[in-house]
Amino acid sequence: MKNVMKTIAALTFSVCLLNQQAFAIDPVEVKAECKNNTCERFKIGMYRVRNTETMNLLLEKERGERLSIRIMDFKGKVLHEELVSRWATKFGKKLNFAAMEDGNYTVEVSNDHEKIVKNIFLSTDEVREVSRLMMSAN
Repeated sequence: MKNVMKTIAALTFSVCLLNQQAFAIDPVEVKAECKNNTCERFKIGMYRVRNTETMNLLLEKERGERLSIRIMDFKGKVLHEELVSRWATKFGKKLNFAAMEDGNYTVEVSNDHEKIVKNIFLSTDEVREVSRLMMSAN
């Protein structure tokens, strides 16, 4: 019985030693941030709908490229995430910020290698109760 246990332990150790790739952690690849729509595989456009708290996000991409759209708060917490189909070449989305609190938000559109980050600043105008200021910065 003692020899069987030693044999099993040696066999397990050798399997783990020979199969180190199964236990290796892949390093996280940092995505390059594109400025002014310079990404090679996709382009975006974003603008505010006049007199509303809605922004239109339009994108064009290559077929076969998977994109993700994320809205994050200033702490980096993901509030909304959506994946764009690999087979779509054009995509449009209305982003409604009416229910969100004042503050800084980030809209990130990314594929496996590149990302475009847009910053949104929501602020309630203190003179008027219902009016809000919405700005987008690159």
